[in-house]
Amino acid sequence: MMPPPKCWRSLLYVPSNNDRFISKASTRHADALILDLEDSIPHAEKQTARTKCVYAIDSLTGCDSDIMVRINAPMRLAVRDLESIVRPGVSTVVIPKVESAGAVHMFEAVIAELEHDRGIPPATIGIIPVLESPNALLVAHKIATASVRNVGLLFGGEDFATTCGITPGADTLHLPKLQVALAAKAAGLLALGILDTIANISDPHHFGHIANRSARFGFDGATCIHPAMVPILNRAFSPSPEAIAQAQKIVDTMEQALSKNQGTARIDNKMIDTPVYKRAKHTLLKSTKKS
Repeated sequence: MMPPPKCWRSLLYVPSNNDRFISKASTRHADALILDLEDSIPHAEKQTARTKCVYAIDSLTGCDSDIMVRINAPMRLAVRDLESIVRPGVSTVVIPKVESAGAVHMFEAVIAELEHDRGIPPATIGIIPVLESPNALLVAHKIATASVRNVGLLFGGEDFATTCGITPGADTLHLPKLQVALAAKAAGLLALGILDTIANISDPHHFGHIANRSARFGFDGATCIHPAMVPILNRAFSPSPEAIAQAQKIVDTMEQALSKNQGTARIDNKMIDTPVYKRAKHTLLKSTKKS
């Protein structure tokens, strides 16, 4: 059984074949680094990136960021990737273009075999499936609940938009992103993403607005492709000092009420009850995440 998922606010993609980016990755203050073997790597560079990824894992292990790897989607490439990168130091494998629960089962089996062969404790390495097609969206809940290794869900907006013939943006991706987020929440996983495309990095103010909006819709964190996005995501998905203070007030008030066998209480002329209490406790839990 996997431990409860961490609350990754920022997950920074780092091309595995870019030595300069990798050398600076540990200084970016991202909660997680996703060493990429997929979209950012040309086909001719796949083997080189795979080899460099192993060195990157070893060099980054022990840094403040969790280490993830996004593998390739074609099965032959995916298995080669896993044979290379399933090793101590990797917390999670990001699996693109997942179409079914069966696909998750196959990857789960390969990872389990490699953990066993390499002396890694069972179920050490988690999985984040990426849903990128209409077919995947229709079975999102089945994908989310396919494995105890699943720790979060991601939605691939660019590929989804291409398949559907739509222009990716906040309005066109809003519904499918929320569907994937709700599937994640229903399965007890992290809902990762923002309610827009991550491709636009030219306007930090707009990106911050979208990230804050996404947090209000229940997203726990998001991936990004540029280091400048990391502090924006860390702020957006961290509760403000005001929110922390209010959450503490709610918890204290409700716990006093519960000690008197009362299920509701009153704060600032508003009634609070168990759902409000649970949200406040979750806010306090998130506030313990490093800044």
